[in-house]
Amino acid sequence: MRRRTLSYEVRLFAVKTDPVNSGFWLPLWMHLRDTAGIMVYLVQRWLPESVRQHIELGEDLLTQTACFLGWVHDIGKLSGCFAGPIMELLPERRQRLEKYTTLRYREQNRKYSRHALASEAILRWLKCPNGLASVAGAHHGKPQTGKDVLDQLGDEEEEGSWESNYWPEGEQKFWENCWRELFDYALQESGFSSVDELPQLTIPAEILLTGLLIMADWVASNTRYFPLIPVEEVGSDTLYPARVDRAWKALDLTSPWEVQSDVSDPGAFEQRFGFPPNEVQRAMLEAVSRTQEPGMFILEAQMGVGKTEAALGAAEILAKHGGEGGIFFGLPTQATANGIFGRLLAWAEKQPDGLEHSIKLAHGMAELNEAYLRLQQDTVWVEEDLEADPDADPESRVMVHQWFRGNKQGLLADFVIGTVD
Repeated sequence: MRRRTLSYEVRLFAVKTDPVNSGFWLPLWMHLRDTAGIMVYLVQRWLPESVRQHIELGEDLLTQTACFLGWVHDIGKLSGCFAGPIMELLPERRQRLEKYTTLRYREQNRKYSRHALASEAILRWLKCPNGLASVAGAHHGKPQTGKDVLDQLGDEEEEGSWESNYWPEGEQKFWENCWRELFDYALQESGFSSVDELPQLTIPAEILLTGLLIMADWVASNTRYFPLIPVEEVGSDTLYPARVDRAWKALDLTSPWEVQSDVSDPGAFEQRFGFPPNEVQRAMLEAVSRTQEPGMFILEAQMGVGKTEAALGAAEILAKHGGEGGIFFGLPTQATANGIFGRLLAWAEKQPDGLEHSIKLAHGMAELNEAYLRLQQDTVWVEEDLEADPDADPESRVMVHQWFRGNKQGLLADFVIGTVD
C-alpha cells in the first residue's frame, strides 16, 4: 500500500515563532514528529519496568501508542482560534495558507477552546478512543472535564457550542480534512492500520502516559534540543531521524535504576554502608523480603540504630521486586534533608549496576547546600573515561543532571531527597 505524505497546506501551519528573530519558526508537523520521536526514545530507553507493568500494554503496542500520542497531542492547534493569531506573526506563511482558508477567528471566544481541550475534542470527533483523547487533552497537566469537551464540537445531529473557534463560517470542510489527514498520518507513522487498532486504556495507563507525554512535550518544545528553522522553509522529512537522534544525544538522560542484586545478597549490606546489618536492620530487611504486594512499612527505633540504612536497604529490595526506577527520600525539614543527602549520595554511588544515575536535592534552599553544589561541578566518570584512566574512581557515577534541575522535572530524577511537604 502506498504510504501517505502530509500535504503542503498542513505543513504550512505553525506551532512556534521566535520572539526575537522573525526569520525563524517551527511548523506544527515538525513539533509533532519531534514529540513522537522523544516518546519512542523514552519508552525504549528510559521508562522503568514498573511503569511498563502498570500501563499494561505489550512492548510493541506501548511503543506504537506512545508514538501516536506524540503525533496527535497538539492536533488542537489545527483550529482557527490558535492558527489565526500565530499565523499573523508569519505574514508570508499566512498569505500562502490563506489560499486555502481565511483564518478568521473570534478573539473573544478563544479562551473557551484552548489547544489542549481542542485536541481532545478533535480526537473524539475522529473516533479516537476516549482514553487516548483524554491523555492528549491533559498534556499541559490539567485533565479536561467531560462537559467542556462535549461542548466543543457537535455531531451529525447537533452543533457544538464553540464550533466557530475551529473553522471560519463556510470553511468547515477544509479544517476537517486537515484533521483527518494528520490523524491518518499519525496512525501510519505509529504502525496502526486503522483507528480500530488503537488500544483502550485503563485509568492507571492514562495517568502514566499523560506524565510521559508531558515530559516528551517539554523536551520537544526546548529549542536547545529542537531548533527552529528558517521561515522560508516548511521542513523536510529528510531531517529525520537525525533531528531526533541529535536531540536525544544532547539531552543525555541517565539510565533508569535497575536493581539486579540488592542488600539481601551476602556481604552486600556491608559493601553499601561499611558495616554489617544489626538486629533491627536485619528484621526490617527480612520483613520487606517476604512481602508479595506493595505496601507501607513503619520502622520505629531510637536514634542511632541505623533507620536510614534500613530504609535504603528496604528500598533496594522493593525496587528489585517491582522493577522500580528510583526513590524519593522524604524528610520533615530542609535541615534534615541536607543532613541525609551525603549518606544517600554515598549509597547511590555504591549501586552495583555500573550505570550513571541522577540525584536531586529537592527543596527551596538546595542551591545553598555545599555538597550538592560540588556535585553539580564534579566530573562524572563513564566507561570511556575509565578505560583511558584506570586509576579513576569507578564508583563516581551519580550526577546532578541539568534537565532535572527544573522545578517541575525534579521528581523524575533517579534519587530524590526532599521535604515531605
